[in-house]
Amino acid sequence: MKAKTVYGIATGLIVVSWLINYGYFRYYTLPEAGFLRHYIETAEVPSVAFNLVYVANRDDKRKPVNVQAAELPALRFYPVQVHQEMRRQTLYILRGYYDLNAMEERKTALEPLRLHTLKVYFSDGSVSEEDVGEIIVYREPWPVAAEKEAPVQMSFVSGSSNYSGEAATQVVRPVTYTGVSSSLLEKLGEAFQFEVRSVGKQGSASSEQVHPPLELKQGEALKLSYQFRLPANVMDAMSVYNVQLRENFEEPDGSPYNYIVFANYVPSPTEADLRAYVREMRRRHE
Repeated sequence: MKAKTVYGIATGLIVVSWLINYGYFRYYTLPEAGFLRHYIETAEVPSVAFNLVYVANRDDKRKPVNVQAAELPALRFYPVQVHQEMRRQTLYILRGYYDLNAMEERKTALEPLRLHTLKVYFSDGSVSEEDVGEIIVYREPWPVAAEKEAPVQMSFVSGSSNYSGEAATQVVRPVTYTGVSSSLLEKLGEAFQFEVRSVGKQGSASSEQVHPPLELKQGEALKLSYQFRLPANVMDAMSVYNVQLRENFEEPDGSPYNYIVFANYVPSPTEADLRAYVREMRRRHE
């Protein structure tokens, strides 16, 4: 009888231990490593391209070491780095750029590319096509033809850790401001807010927001301010956004000119944020 009691207690402890381990596994570990969702605008010119963020459980030794896109032969990536070390997961970042020596001549602009998967090489020697979200690649002529002086020039650019920023452009010669555009504005909706205000020659901002069209004189300036306001939805907050805000101008002869302001969002989650992300990913894999 005593042996049966001991056996029953031992069995119960094993079951309890198994349940605790199962609960821990379910609550804290990703079902599989992978890339966050990315929504990126990039131009194929020799410069910084875009960054990719990959998240894995800390005990997962497999990590990405290189990324390729057949449609972008000049795309390169620096060695993977740790973006954020958490208690149970690690976020890695791969920083991409376009190699000047690998750029191919392009006499006319091509339709933008829309990439959803990339070829990823891993540290264990495996290779796979990975879904990364959506990358919009603008393909302008290359090399860039010599042009006359731009009608506006940068005055200052600043950014903040709360995912806000601003940029001012000063008018070099008379031009008409015709608005701001980006392929991601509809996708982001209320999660991304911006405004444009005029700045006089004395540097004081007006109290009214600017609405296009607006004729600008030499010496006047515009200040564009933006703020990411992502909702509490964990999948939105744990996505990566690279927005190219194009301030659109038109010269008196009708020639268009775009000045680009880069607005980027790379998540830096708390432990609570990451637990919520893990739970959502596990729910999606059930």
